[in-house]
Amino acid sequence: MKRILVAALISSAIFIGCSKHGVSGSISASGTIEATDVVLAAQVPGKILKMNYEEGSLVKKGDTLAEIDHSLLIEQVNQAEALLDIARQQYKLAVTGARSEDIRVAEEAVKQASASFNLAEKNYKRLQELYNQKSASRSQYDDAKARYDIASAQLKSAEETLRKIEKISRPEEIKEANARVQQAEAALKIAKINLDNSYIVSPIDGNVTEKLLEPGDFAGVGTPIYTVSDLRTMKMTVYVTEVELARIRLGDRADVVLDGMPQRTFPGRVTYISQTAEFTPKNVQTKEDRVKLVFGVRLEIENSSNYLKAGLPAEALIYSK
Repeated sequence: MKRILVAALISSAIFIGCSKHGVSGSISASGTIEATDVVLAAQVPGKILKMNYEEGSLVKKGDTLAEIDHSLLIEQVNQAEALLDIARQQYKLAVTGARSEDIRVAEEAVKQASASFNLAEKNYKRLQELYNQKSASRSQYDDAKARYDIASAQLKSAEETLRKIEKISRPEEIKEANARVQQAEAALKIAKINLDNSYIVSPIDGNVTEKLLEPGDFAGVGTPIYTVSDLRTMKMTVYVTEVELARIRLGDRADVVLDGMPQRTFPGRVTYISQTAEFTPKNVQTKEDRVKLVFGVRLEIENSSNYLKAGLPAEALIYSK
């Protein structure tokens, strides 16, 4: 199953440090290490059936992290497949016309659909009464109601098929039958997408950094379920002056040093340069103070060793060309 399907967020706790000239040909600036976080949220409502990973777990792209109750979604797919089959039969009959054997088969289909409807109706009324008396659960009542609705729709479709068979098709009926096939195909596609979305699938390789629900919890559409962080490549935003900005280009190499690990450097590169200046302080009135205009520069840092953690303060040396 595909996943369903998610929204991506970048943790943004950034320390705004003053840049300064480092070694010859470099620009030094401070900042905070950031991780790329992907928040996986429910795209269909329902009760959480499974939560397959704990915080700290490593996951691969495509791994199923959680499952939302999909019993009703499976029924909806089955119903959509049945209605599509009926629509295709109606279209075929509209094109070819009716035969006595077709009529017999259609009549038998109506009988079977009628029997299924009567049974579903009887069970639905029984569960409705038990639910009102608090002797049946809501899920039992909902299941009986869904089966009743499906049986009702299938009976109506079977009866409509029989009526179509019993009369000669006209061109407009063929056109209408083809439109019903297209509508049924679209309904089946939507039902399958909803079923796929009941499986919460990781879109990236990464670490589970947040497990937000437990089995049995209810998830509405948009409810966050997991956060997965891509820790292989970290990010860092630093701020430089207008003069320094003129020296920096996308792709420029950088070395990053953690405050707590000054003996080790982590290679990085410039991946984003802001085109909007930020004033420091906000109200800069004099010409002399305009040097305090700063621009955001984002670095992408290799983290194959997994030493870098989100939130750690660090110093970057950007080697301008």
